[in-house]
Amino acid sequence: MDEQDPEAPERQPGDAPEGGTVLRRRRRLVLPVILFVLVAALALAWALRMQIASTFLGRELARRGVEGSYTVKSIGFGRQRLEDVVIGKAGDPDLVAKSVEIELSWTGLRRPKIALITARGVRLRGRVVDGRISLGQIDKLLPPPSGAPFRFPDQAVDVADASLRLETPAGRIGIGLEGRGNLADGFRGRMAASARALQLGTCRIAAPFATGAVAIAKGRPGFAGPVRAAALGCGEFLVAEPRLGLDVQLAEALNAWRGKASLAAAGLRLDSNRLGALAGSIGFEGDAGRTAGAVNLAAASARVGEVAAGRTRIDGRYALSLKTGSLSLQADAGARGVSAVPLLAGAIDALGSAGGTPLERVGEALAAALRRAGSAFDAAGSIRLVRDSHGAGLRFERLIALSRSGARLTLEGGEGVTYAWPSGLSRIDGTLALSGGGFTAVQVALRQPALGGAIEGVGRVAPLTAGGSRLALGPVRFRAAGGGVTSIDTVATIDGPFDGGSVTGLVLPIAARFDGRGGFALGETCLPARVRSFTTGTLRLGAAAFSLCPTGRALVWKTPGGVVAGGASVRAPRFAGTLGSSPVSIAASRLLFGLEGPGFTASDLAVRLGPADAANRLDIASFTGRFGGPGVSGRYSGLSARLAAVPLLLSDGAGRWSLAGSDLAMQGALRVADTMDPARFHPLVAPDFRLTLSNNAIAAGGWLDDPETGTRVMQADIAHSLNSGAGRAKLAVPGIRFDENFQPEALTRLTTGVIALVRGVLRGDAEIRWDSQGTTSTATFATDDMDFAAAFGPVEGFKSTVHFTDLLGLASAPGQLAEVDLIRTGIDVFDGRIRYQLLPGLRVRVEGGRWPFAGGELSLEETILDFSQPSTKQLTFRVTGLDAARFIQQMEFSNISATGTFDGIIPMVFDQQGGRIVGGHLIAREGGGTLSYVGELTDKDLGTYGKLAFDALKSMRYSKLTIALDGALDGEFVAGIELDGVARDPVLTVAPAGGGISGLVARRALGQLAKIPFEFNITVRGPFRALLATARSFEDPSNLIQSVLPEKLREQSAFPSPLDDSPAPPAPARPPAQPPVQFTPVQPKESETVR
Repeated sequence: MDEQDPEAPERQPGDAPEGGTVLRRRRRLVLPVILFVLVAALALAWALRMQIASTFLGRELARRGVEGSYTVKSIGFGRQRLEDVVIGKAGDPDLVAKSVEIELSWTGLRRPKIALITARGVRLRGRVVDGRISLGQIDKLLPPPSGAPFRFPDQAVDVADASLRLETPAGRIGIGLEGRGNLADGFRGRMAASARALQLGTCRIAAPFATGAVAIAKGRPGFAGPVRAAALGCGEFLVAEPRLGLDVQLAEALNAWRGKASLAAAGLRLDSNRLGALAGSIGFEGDAGRTAGAVNLAAASARVGEVAAGRTRIDGRYALSLKTGSLSLQADAGARGVSAVPLLAGAIDALGSAGGTPLERVGEALAAALRRAGSAFDAAGSIRLVRDSHGAGLRFERLIALSRSGARLTLEGGEGVTYAWPSGLSRIDGTLALSGGGFTAVQVALRQPALGGAIEGVGRVAPLTAGGSRLALGPVRFRAAGGGVTSIDTVATIDGPFDGGSVTGLVLPIAARFDGRGGFALGETCLPARVRSFTTGTLRLGAAAFSLCPTGRALVWKTPGGVVAGGASVRAPRFAGTLGSSPVSIAASRLLFGLEGPGFTASDLAVRLGPADAANRLDIASFTGRFGGPGVSGRYSGLSARLAAVPLLLSDGAGRWSLAGSDLAMQGALRVADTMDPARFHPLVAPDFRLTLSNNAIAAGGWLDDPETGTRVMQADIAHSLNSGAGRAKLAVPGIRFDENFQPEALTRLTTGVIALVRGVLRGDAEIRWDSQGTTSTATFATDDMDFAAAFGPVEGFKSTVHFTDLLGLASAPGQLAEVDLIRTGIDVFDGRIRYQLLPGLRVRVEGGRWPFAGGELSLEETILDFSQPSTKQLTFRVTGLDAARFIQQMEFSNISATGTFDGIIPMVFDQQGGRIVGGHLIAREGGGTLSYVGELTDKDLGTYGKLAFDALKSMRYSKLTIALDGALDGEFVAGIELDGVARDPVLTVAPAGGGISGLVARRALGQLAKIPFEFNITVRGPFRALLATARSFEDPSNLIQSVLPEKLREQSAFPSPLDDSPAPPAPARPPAQPPVQFTPVQPKESETVR
């Protein structure tokens, strides 16, 4: 049968029939046929439905350009099931499903609607491109894009064991899902999502993981459940182990969100700032461009820079951009148990480094108050944090800190404190106030118009007092200009103790400038300073004013990248006060301080101690010092000093000194001289003199040597108390050896002209003491065996110990004893004992002396010798009981013998011209004695009367013998001899026979003369010691006799003797007036005669 054209139009009721009956028959035949065909077709289609469906789906996928494979498991009018569905490239499919089942809903014969899609074992891959999700080739099966944002389809689904691997710009996300409901509205299920890391702009989430319930309402998906990650970081911002109790609802396009979350984290870090054990809640609403919300966070611990805290809280609102990483926060913050000691360590150390200065106690008190306040306080304030790609800024708009020590710090008014990083710039604007807890009241008004701009302010500080120290500051004006250039001006008034002393009313202007590059300058011009009083030990100085002037760019300065340098000059500083109970003054021509070293130099330092008319003096031409190590040390030169109570002058001192605490030590060389004029001793040198000052006590000592020969003279040990003004000096002389290399005149002028050619050792000890009552000095010096030459002759075996009761005045106790083995004055005297006393004013009181002398005694009468000035010194010796025979034997006059006992007196005078005897005489005692010359007569030309006198001297008994002595010991000496006696056994010369009348007359005259008594008046002139030497060598006194004969007799004796046949010799020549080593027995011819 012919097929009916499906395109032919149906006939409508009312159309005209072709033939009624035929038509009716045909209809009755066609309908069954159609039904049969339909049934047959349906039966065939149903039988071939699997093949038809597979072919249709294949053609449709091919038509859309989709690669895929599947297995049609079943197809029915109400349900279709596909298994092993793969969409996409083989080996890299976009979709894999274990099974997909579609339920259809029919409404009449209309096109069926998919009522439910059930999927199991779905593995879907997708990516986000330009903010839209792409599922690969599956996108070709979806309706073409309309340009509208993503929307979930209006489709009911039942999904189990389904997962999505989504590649996003932030990273790969794995999502697991199960649930049932309409994707546009009503879907409910559970979801789990994870990723290795997500990079959202500058933020990175490490190992995020979420699980919870998902729901879609009105196209908006939502999630509620825990979310965690290993870390969340945005630049320097890092959250460790964040955990969220998340309740979030996304926009239909999945590009915005809204919700809240409970927050917990192991820690939060922003640069060096940290929060520990973070907990709280956070709300959010926004998108990747901007998300904002409220934040309420608390941390168990916090650290901001070097500030640590316990519980810390932040309550406020924030805004965050995931695209740019920017963050802003406006909140009220608080912290308990804050500790800022590390931050304050520099200030604490600086305040505590004022040890030894008047500010030590104030610095220690402030350091302790700052340490206590900074160790535990609670703080609260308003903060604002802003961070973007260019950096971050933190502002404290209001701040109040309360310490457990009682300290209170507030910052109010203005815009607070702003800190920006990484630039490090800051801005401060407000009023800072500090009080309590050991702090004095401080108020600082700060103004800074812009970040990093100039800061101006005025600080007012109440006086600080602690432990007797006080610091008062005038208004502190400062200005920090752009680039960090800062200037500070104020005036400090300081009172307080320091090591070993104290200062009051020290006023120091402070003018400082900082260049902002690490350089600064303090005191670029002269600054007037003054002090009311200064005390160290027993030294108290009164008010003084002086100017501190820079020696370079400033008093203290530093260039950028350089080292701190500087120096100060004080011109002509002068101080006056007391040391103990004594007035003192200190002055210098200039005082220089330098930080290089650091050190100082004082020029022409002058110290005066005591009343003006009896001041102890210390002068130092140059005094330098350097600070370092345990104290101060340096060098000095041009030192001179004198203690008013001690007549010694120290000069030419040079050496080293050091000061550790209040202990001063000096060591060097100096010169010691006598202050008296003329000096009692020549200057000595101390090559290694040491001086210490400790506990207000001076100790000094060293060896004093002769500067020319280096002979060690004495060792000095000096002690002086500054408290009492008392002291003592011990001088030890272990032994000065005098010999050809060193003589007393090298030590003292007092021996010049008194003794010389000294050989021997002098030893002794001395002690000088002084106090407010005056000065005393004692000493004991001794020698055991000393030889020397004195004005009166050589001295041998001199021994004496002298006890000085006043060494400085060279005065001793009476009764000092000197023993002398031998004195050679021309007449040797042995074993003398002299008693003496040294008197003030360089005088010697000779109490007396005794010598055994030729069977008698030689004694020295009491006298006083003045050595203070050139003067006449008189010594009177008495001779008692001198035995002439022993004297002649002692004098070794071999050709003379005599007997008799003599007494006499020998006054001696010593002056600048030497020594002489004035009016001395020796007188034979009553009864006289004998005198005999036993030598040979060698001069035969004496004449008759000469021979007569010679014969009388050969054996004469005298009844009177007086010897007068006058003259210089080293010059013209006159000895007058008066001798009365008769010859005991006259022997006359027998005249030869003959001779005439003249011979007879001569024989008779000689015979008569020989029987009469003789009177000799003889004057002998010549050097004293030469006379004695000549007397010892006499062999023939004829010259003496000849010289004293009267002129007439001398003339007669010049003719030939009438008893002598020999021819007359020529007249002898007259001897010279002063022959060397020979006396000159000459006196006027008319003066005396021999009778």
